[in-house]
Amino acid sequence: MRYASSLLIRFLEVPHSRVWQQGLATMASNTTSVPVILCGKAVEIGSKVAPAIKPEMEVVHFINSLQDAKDNIPELLAGRGPLRPSGNEVGTHDYTKPPRAVIFGRAFTPEDVIELNRLCRGKGAAGPIAWIAGDPGYKPPANPGPAYAAKAADNVKNALKKWQEEGANSEEIVYY
Repeated sequence: MRYASSLLIRFLEVPHSRVWQQGLATMASNTTSVPVILCGKAVEIGSKVAPAIKPEMEVVHFINSLQDAKDNIPELLAGRGPLRPSGNEVGTHDYTKPPRAVIFGRAFTPEDVIELNRLCRGKGAAGPIAWIAGDPGYKPPANPGPAYAAKAADNVKNALKKWQEEGANSEEIVYY
């Protein structure tokens, strides 16, 4: 057994094995991504936020209207696919893992978020859902620049981290 262990250690120390080690690290980071639903009014911003929240989160579906949210969030949280295809290319559209978080851009009003939270609370097939929304006390700029999506992504990551650190068992809305 010691001989096999020493061979494995030597293999891992060989320079060509760095590619293999990086592959393992990539696989590990992919398996720890939290599947999420991203809600926003502008597909253009959603398409920038989705890759910016990786590797911590993986957008499985992008929703860009309140009616679409009412129709599809309950289905997605229950572990089923959407009632209708999204009509956009944002997200993986991989519905094999139920989402653990719903993220709202600031274009969804606090009233929209509260209504959806009440409608869907307790319906997560994978357990409690993180409800992450923009702080209603902050108004984004009328014409957000290119840095807006990156800043929003950082704020969302911090909000998810806060939810996880607090036990990941509340379905109260976490504001960023």
